[in-house]
Amino acid sequence: MKAKGILFTILSALLFGICPVLSTQSYQLGSNAMTLTLYREVMVLPLLLAALLLRRVSLRVTKRELLTLFLVGLFCRGATTLMLNIAYLYVGVGTATVLHFMYPVFVAILCRVFFQDRLSRGKIIALCLACAGVVLFLERSNGSNALLGTALALGSGVTYAIFMVAADKTCLRRMDPFLVTFYTAGAVVVGMLLADLPLGQIVYRLPPKAFFYTFLVAVGSSFLAVLLLQIGVRYLSATTAAVFSLFEPVSCAIAGAVWLSESFTLQKLLGSVIILGAAGLLAAAKPEVSPDSQEALNLLMSAQGFPHPPEEIEKNPGGTP
Repeated sequence: MKAKGILFTILSALLFGICPVLSTQSYQLGSNAMTLTLYREVMVLPLLLAALLLRRVSLRVTKRELLTLFLVGLFCRGATTLMLNIAYLYVGVGTATVLHFMYPVFVAILCRVFFQDRLSRGKIIALCLACAGVVLFLERSNGSNALLGTALALGSGVTYAIFMVAADKTCLRRMDPFLVTFYTAGAVVVGMLLADLPLGQIVYRLPPKAFFYTFLVAVGSSFLAVLLLQIGVRYLSATTAAVFSLFEPVSCAIAGAVWLSESFTLQKLLGSVIILGAAGLLAAAKPEVSPDSQEALNLLMSAQGFPHPPEEIEKNPGGTP
């Protein structure tokens, strides 16, 4: 299952990397960070609900689960998206994405401090290489708002790290990925609407092309990428999945070069090689969380959903909640 976890996480990263380019296209048509954050979640809710109904997954959650979903959705998923969308305006898509991708370091620190997760020598080396690769992606940014954009991009990395740790260490790990994404998306919608009451920043009338770009971002990042990431975390660990997600700045840089005519320099190429090398070190490492269980994958893809993480199914082959 480790190979499948790596594949799911990399596919998630590639989708996440392409979507910022689409976001900038919607900005040029009159959208803004709050508008994009709201509409991408609104558009994805019907898709998630349809997926849940087709798979006959119950929408019932306990009070504790609902509170966790709301907090994670609002202060992790929502805050991450909003801060990153604003950072694009101040430091550009490429720089903001790379700064955001300091989050594997934050994930490792959180898991070590709060959950006493052991960091092997290989993982420490991989994290150091990842940081070095990220640094090579950085470019000089001029303007009075550059510091604010940098702070927002790094802040999005912190909140995203908390999201990944929550997906691995809390009750969310036992829940169906579609259900987690549905409720966290709903929390973001509620939070954006409440925030707009005093701010009045959301643009409700946009050109059809802007809505089209927003829909692509919603399906790509808020639906497919988030679900693939959650599935990947189940078969790896939060720290390992975080480093494999470093494929995102590579795909973002390539997408920016193709569609936005951004430069893909030799420095960025070297950074890509180092990042991929860090991922390769983890691919060769021993699995940390989940054994190779075909029954776990079958249950995940079944109509009954995925009520338990893979290792719990191994202990309880009946899969009873």
